[in-house]
Amino acid sequence: MVMNMKINSKIGIIIDRSGLRDDYIAKQLNVSKKTIYNLKKGLSYPTFEKAFILARILNCKVDDLAEVEEE
Repeated sequence: MVMNMKINSKIGIIIDRSGLRDDYIAKQLNVSKKTIYNLKKGLSYPTFEKAFILARILNCKVDDLAEVEEE
């Protein structure tokens, strides 16, 4: 049985609630501010490794960064 899933990024919400600046997060992840913008808007997604680093920076679990919606 194949399940159809949609993944909704919650990265933008979590970053905004964290109070951390985009440039600080970008520096910690070793990415550009444009990459952080894209992550916040759901235009791109972090690599597996970067997701764990991002979760640590934002003091949350990797699972918190996205919401899985079954279709």
